[in-house]
Amino acid sequence: MTLNRRTLIATAAALPVVAGTARATTAPTSAQPAGAWTEHGFVERAGGRLAWHALGPKDGEVVVLLHKLGGWAADWRAVAPLLGEKRRVIAFDLPGHGDSTMIGPPPYVQNVAETATMLLAALDELGIAKASFAGNSLGGVVSTEIAALWPERVDKLVLASVSLFSGYDRAGLAAQEAKRDPKTYTADWRPVPRAAAGGPAGFGTLVPAVDIEQDASRARADRWIRPCERGVGLLNTQAALGRTIAPLLFIYGDRGHYVKYVETGKAMRHDAKVVQFAETGSFVHQERPVEVAKAMREFLDARG
Repeated sequence: MTLNRRTLIATAAALPVVAGTARATTAPTSAQPAGAWTEHGFVERAGGRLAWHALGPKDGEVVVLLHKLGGWAADWRAVAPLLGEKRRVIAFDLPGHGDSTMIGPPPYVQNVAETATMLLAALDELGIAKASFAGNSLGGVVSTEIAALWPERVDKLVLASVSLFSGYDRAGLAAQEAKRDPKTYTADWRPVPRAAAGGPAGFGTLVPAVDIEQDASRARADRWIRPCERGVGLLNTQAALGRTIAPLLFIYGDRGHYVKYVETGKAMRHDAKVVQFAETGSFVHQERPVEVAKAMREFLDARG
């Protein structure tokens, strides 16, 4: 039997975890804010376990929500119930984030495809063969990779403020490591709180409460943030986006780090629908949840 790259990664992600070996490498420094979730659970995977949070009818069409780098499933808590009247809404905590725990210390790189296959294996265990995917930041990059590599698993794709970067090679990544921003990471690559300093200049949100919560979710993810960020840096997300075929909705604000990628997205997917909100920063689904949910519902409901 010949094993290709997809098969090798998927096989590794589907291996069971030996009972009793999983332990959290990130101290639970703060609990996620409560949401309207009606169900919570864990799926054991090789390397750890993924936490999921769900609401809506079990027989509804499924939409999977994925959070930002250093975020958690609660990032989507204001949007989820507005989608869940007739849909099964499932939000995951990505590896090392939120309530998801991994075995051993974080790797140097958490590859985006590794995360994608863990999620698909988790969905397999939940009995979900196909879903729409919506992601912000890291969650959007992972969603794009899933749509590019496994188009048969994706109904529709929503990218809410996502970096559409062409990627580094290893030498380029090493050069970035040498330019570590002390306002973002400590010398041992732990996240620096953002709220007191107003966040990195030009990057984040216009809503102070979002920065405050982000400090809590980043502290929870701790040393898992940078490995995931390195994984994003090594992926050519532009090329992955160009391989996607699922109907696509871009949702962006007009401020913050991600706005520069709006035109890139249009160029890579001419058929995509674009919704852009004025006076909104990098975490549009947290800053404008009602409007974002409305745009998502209209897109997900559309046929043809």
